[in-house]
Amino acid sequence: MAAAGRAVRARDRTGRSRTRRNITLTTYSKRRGRRSLAAILAAMLIASVLAVVAGSPAQAANTASEVLVDDAREFAGQDRYDTALRLAKNFATNKGGLGAVPAVFIASGETLVDSISVAGFAGYADAPILLTPTGSLHGGVADFIEDYDVKTVYVLGGSAAVGDATLGAIEGLLSKPTVTRIAGADRYGTAAAVAGMIEAESSWCGTDAVSAVLINGSSDALPFGVAVQTTAYRLQLPVLMTLADELPDATADYIDKNDVEHVQIIGGTDTVSAGVASALTTLGVDTVARVDGDSAAAVSVELAKLAGNGCGDDLAPVSTNRVVLVRGNPDGVAAAPVLASTLANGDLVTPLIVGDTLPASVRDYLAATPQVVGGSKLALGIVAIGGTAAVSADVMAAAIDAAASSGSLSVGIGATTDTNRDNKINADDPVRPGTAFSLYFSDDVAGTDAELLAKVRDIVEVNGAVAQVATATTATITGVCTPRRVDVTLSKALTNGDTLSAASSVHTFGTQSDQRRLAPVTPEKVVAAPADTTRPKVTIIGIANETAFQIRIADAGGLDSGAEITADELTFTSGKGTATLGAVTHTAGETTATVAVTRAADAGGNATADTLVVGDRLTIKSGALADTSENVNASTTGRAIAEPKSPRITSVLLSNPLYSAQNVWTVPDSVGATGDNAITITAKASGDAAGAAGNAWSVVFDTPSTYSAEKASDIDVRVDTKGKTVTVRFVNGPATVGSLLAALKANSAFDERFSAGTGCDAVATTALTPSNAADDRDAAASATGAGRTQFAIEVRFGAYIATHVDDELLADIFARTLARNRNNEDADTQSELIALLGTDAGTGTLVGTAPSKTVRYEMETASVAYMPMDRDRVLTLAGAEAATDADANKAGDQARALVAHVATGYAPDDPNEPADESKNGKSDLRISQTSSIKARN
Repeated sequence: MAAAGRAVRARDRTGRSRTRRNITLTTYSKRRGRRSLAAILAAMLIASVLAVVAGSPAQAANTASEVLVDDAREFAGQDRYDTALRLAKNFATNKGGLGAVPAVFIASGETLVDSISVAGFAGYADAPILLTPTGSLHGGVADFIEDYDVKTVYVLGGSAAVGDATLGAIEGLLSKPTVTRIAGADRYGTAAAVAGMIEAESSWCGTDAVSAVLINGSSDALPFGVAVQTTAYRLQLPVLMTLADELPDATADYIDKNDVEHVQIIGGTDTVSAGVASALTTLGVDTVARVDGDSAAAVSVELAKLAGNGCGDDLAPVSTNRVVLVRGNPDGVAAAPVLASTLANGDLVTPLIVGDTLPASVRDYLAATPQVVGGSKLALGIVAIGGTAAVSADVMAAAIDAAASSGSLSVGIGATTDTNRDNKINADDPVRPGTAFSLYFSDDVAGTDAELLAKVRDIVEVNGAVAQVATATTATITGVCTPRRVDVTLSKALTNGDTLSAASSVHTFGTQSDQRRLAPVTPEKVVAAPADTTRPKVTIIGIANETAFQIRIADAGGLDSGAEITADELTFTSGKGTATLGAVTHTAGETTATVAVTRAADAGGNATADTLVVGDRLTIKSGALADTSENVNASTTGRAIAEPKSPRITSVLLSNPLYSAQNVWTVPDSVGATGDNAITITAKASGDAAGAAGNAWSVVFDTPSTYSAEKASDIDVRVDTKGKTVTVRFVNGPATVGSLLAALKANSAFDERFSAGTGCDAVATTALTPSNAADDRDAAASATGAGRTQFAIEVRFGAYIATHVDDELLADIFARTLARNRNNEDADTQSELIALLGTDAGTGTLVGTAPSKTVRYEMETASVAYMPMDRDRVLTLAGAEAATDADANKAGDQARALVAHVATGYAPDDPNEPADESKNGKSDLRISQTSSIKARN
């Protein structure tokens, strides 16, 4: 199928819809040979691309900056294979994760020519592109196929590119993907074979003709092919190869057999000659056009202009605030799926080819970017594919300098508290009525509170008028050392519907090295908290032989103070006697109340007990109580039920884990990072090192005996997920705090699980002192062991219970957990296992007050080994009569119902003793994990 959301035009020569597979030589028309010379000459002149126009820096984007993730490049892999993996993971994650990537393409990372022709087919299949060594399957590629459950793998090129052993390794993966090798007799044949896999016809932008892209297939011309990859992916166009001065047979055969009507040549005549263009016309191609340029960089600029030169509809949506810098092959090929579909929420992002320096054509293109887009000043984000070895810091700095006409800071306006309840405090929190709000800046702000107050008074507006600002103070954002937030209080309170904005001014807010003006802010509307329209919830519980009904009232906003439920608002009906009802008072926020029932003598003069009988009913009238928002209750009736006997467990529900605290490691002193430069590594709150799982991981630093400080810097980071170990080896060369942090960040396996940082006053250039002394080898980072995972268990009974016995109930719930840990000497008994879960872990509470049907446990563990699992079996024995029973070791006194007598006829644990029906009955079920149960309420 074609990629979702992409319209692929497919038609035959007469305009009727068809698929390519229906074309045969017998139906192919040779009418092209009868075209007039004038028609041929006219066809060759269409679809020319405009030449590069140098821009003026005054017209450049308002601001420009490198797009980083956690202060590092998202696609800066350790090598080409790691970079391709990072790109593929971005693609997979944004497509939906597991199951959303049905196919992948694998090309050789050594013989790069075969990958250059795959972009169109990859776009058709909506699939990413990965690289592997010729002779072996890259471990990260194997993991990607397994992790994302990829069903189809296309291997590009013959066995000289991707060896048969590598292909066999793919077929041998546990997920058993279907593997298809696509190869021709040579690179030109492979390109034609790949093109033949596209089962629908697409057109070059601005035409309505069956189209193909033609690139020079020689190794030194491959950057021209890299430039067109993203466009080919988006348009799902076949990418064919040619020699500079001769059209290969395989390419000509494909064009002939597939009735190609338009060919778009990539590069100038030095790359693909005019003779090749003439050969295409002689072959019968209707139109031949060229994306001209004397360099790959110049061609990439021309391709970047296509959206504004008549190709906007075909390429749409196209990002207006992102560009990408790429060195060339192989990064540019692997990047195409991401740039065409997932980097900017589905918008196509322009790739620009760079080298050791920023090419003049790219510089001029960036300098000509618009300052305003859609009425808003453009803040251009520049993304680098690869690390600094691919796109150097100097090249990036030159690009930023060329692209920016000013250096404005952006700012968002939000509440000072978490008003949207997403557990974050930022500009996404709606401002509520009142006097307080916050300005959230995109970068550091500087100055004393007095200086900031003067500036804020100049820029903050309410409803378009200058605001009366009382105070303005800086505050820090979690995880950021320097202040990027200013808390503001107004002299006059904001009301619902007011608008807040920040006007542009001459003031600068950045630090000394970043004195940038403030970009205008879109007005933020003040929104009152959602109104409480929920009635107080009333539940009436009555159980025979109890002395009273319970009226339970629940209201999140609290009940109105001073309210009273009077006797007139309660109705009691019974077949036995009457009842005297007293008024029930409650205070603001109260959620429960009990109504006492007193019986009078019956008709025979016999006094009756003041207990309920089955069938008694109590009704509370509508409007008897109100909450603080003046919502009133609905009429509710409760009926007394029979005493529950031998209540059985109906379900044991387990919450999803909550990773409440993370393990932290400190790099050993022998590495030389101390004081503010001390490096700490923290597990991220997701993945297989989160929470308690992180306590099982170790981080080891090593310097080999062959280490030489005189050689180039080389820090090798390895992550062993099976052994739960991170190994950092200083292979050679000088190392600094910054280079170590960069090496850790660059390893995708590390970056998925951990973050590394220093104190706020650390200096990145501080030298480290790796040592290969015997005592310093395999030096382990010290760990806090602070990782914790919280979870909750709710045990639900089929009848009301009054009490529960935690030891017995948890013993049954954790029986399978204990069995899994029999070899763990720290948890050889059930009581020790429960103790390992943490303080008060074994204390459960009834949900609500007694009687209740649910017991809830909130637990925290330092080891995931001590957590119950979904589908663990829970076998609950029937409660024995007394703890002294001969079979007391089986006694399952987990819960006690609201009965006081012992009934006979129920099968007891001890056949010689009757069961106590005030205790729970026998149950056999399994734990169910559900997102409806929260680890913390």
